[in-house]
Amino acid sequence: MMKTATTWSPQRIKAWEHMRARGRRHYILGHGVLRWGGFMLCFSLSVYHYGRFGTIFSTEGYLWFRLLIGALIWTYVGYLYGRASWHQNEREYLAQRGSAGISVEL
Repeated sequence: MMKTATTWSPQRIKAWEHMRARGRRHYILGHGVLRWGGFMLCFSLSVYHYGRFGTIFSTEGYLWFRLLIGALIWTYVGYLYGRASWHQNEREYLAQRGSAGISVEL
């Protein structure tokens, strides 16, 4: 089991409590699927297009197929990333709150 490397600031604790209040699903969809998965979709398609066609704005080849496959893959990977980061933040939050002697509502 990993230990928390740093102590959370009061602002970070408050921000995580606010995020917890919004819910796990909101966090996973917002931070994992949309932010991380969406960024990786755009980045990977841009790198592929630049390497293959010499420009990131090319519509040559099977563009819609690449978009569909990329969206499916990065949506799933974004979900996994969001879920893993939610659980990591929860573990760290509970450790921080537990070490401060404050009870936590689950």
